[in-house]
Amino acid sequence: MQKTKLIQLLKTFSKQEIFRLGDFLRSPYFNKNENNIRLAEAVLEYLPAFDSPELTEEKIFKKIFPGEEFDYFKIKNIISDVYSLTSEFLKISISQSRHLDGEINLLNALHDRKLDNIYRQREKKVKSELLNAEIKDEDNYLSQYQLERVNIAHYKFSGAAYSFNSIQTEFDSFLKYSLTGLLRLYSKMLHNKNHGNISFDMKMFENVWKYAKEMEFNDNPSCKVYKQIIALELSKKESDYKKLLEIKEEYRRKIPVEEFYYILQEQNSFAAYRLKQGDESYYMERFSAFREMIENKFMDTGYLIFPNVISVYTSACMVDEFVWAEDFLRNAANGISPAEEKLNTLNYCRGFLAFRQKEFGKALQLFTKTNFRLYLMKVMVKSYSARILYEQNLYEQTLSSVDTFRHYLKSEKMMAEDQKNSHYEFLRNLAELARLKFEGINKTNKEDLVMLKRQISQMSTNPLGAKNWLIEKAGELK
Repeated sequence: MQKTKLIQLLKTFSKQEIFRLGDFLRSPYFNKNENNIRLAEAVLEYLPAFDSPELTEEKIFKKIFPGEEFDYFKIKNIISDVYSLTSEFLKISISQSRHLDGEINLLNALHDRKLDNIYRQREKKVKSELLNAEIKDEDNYLSQYQLERVNIAHYKFSGAAYSFNSIQTEFDSFLKYSLTGLLRLYSKMLHNKNHGNISFDMKMFENVWKYAKEMEFNDNPSCKVYKQIIALELSKKESDYKKLLEIKEEYRRKIPVEEFYYILQEQNSFAAYRLKQGDESYYMERFSAFREMIENKFMDTGYLIFPNVISVYTSACMVDEFVWAEDFLRNAANGISPAEEKLNTLNYCRGFLAFRQKEFGKALQLFTKTNFRLYLMKVMVKSYSARILYEQNLYEQTLSSVDTFRHYLKSEKMMAEDQKNSHYEFLRNLAELARLKFEGINKTNKEDLVMLKRQISQMSTNPLGAKNWLIEKAGELK
């Protein structure tokens, strides 16, 4: 019984929802079958986990029908009925939470019943709530549009003076709603196109963007947010990034949670982009974005996929927030998903911490214990392991590691060629760096060092901070 849809649904309910569900089931308006009430009461004894071995169809049946012979189909029908009632309760709860949707539906009903006086009173109240809402988002503009549609139908029917202004008002509200939705979707498409290499058919984008980029949207914070995300994705300019952060601070209490999350996501992605270009000042920007995601519970430490755990942890280590990183890992450890990657993740994170603190032997030992399936994680381990061997003055092992890494890149089918080329550049320069350090800088190879430094400075990207690390290590050779 623990795998039934009813139990899966009940596991998500809060204590308050469970209490209200009981009232709902006992209401004769919604339920007239006493067996449904008895089954719910019997099942709810096992909340919140519903994992007791006593929770079976047979034992629940005995509680509802003591003395009767077990009837599988009879209990299944009751479970199905209670599941349907619980789903209906959830629908009603959601509609109650969306108060204005219910008010607009009520206006439709009052219109159908020709109750003009009551309609006017309720319509005035709804309009005031919409216009004075602290957060004006896509849902708000949709409600404004729906209200205008109801009003046009009602006042035309009621014989009130028909005004062409009503058409304009309906259009204006629909335009706000449509623009908000379009800009939201375009911003998400551009973000995933630029950072995830995913293609989209962005119909009408040029036309919409030509209109939107000239607008200030001071009365529409949602459009302001999405417009700035689009501008940043198109320009990749730091000025557009800083303007997005200004919007975040100015409107953080006037935009929905979803849009605040989108800003943080964009902040993180732009920081990653700048880090690939070699601008290490963005390590702090990336960490700040992750920290806000955790603090605002946009990332749930009770359930995080392992690459996200690694990204958050390493971003903290890169700005020397070691205590914060360890607190995060402790809270997230039991929620690492999938569970079989937990040990790999913990070993990698602790290995990265040791690397940052220059405990190279410990770091290499921990990296060696990892056995990730995902190629991105394998690349990270190989890249840092090669650097560790160089740091330990193990030149032959460094060159062997470079060769192994290079062969892995050639055989990896899932990795994009431009990503491979970034790592090939790193490996070529690392091999030359190891050779020069092993030989020692002298009159014969001094020109080689100058050429190596030039090659490193001309690297196209900074994969995993490799370019900046090479610059630092080449600068140490005298």
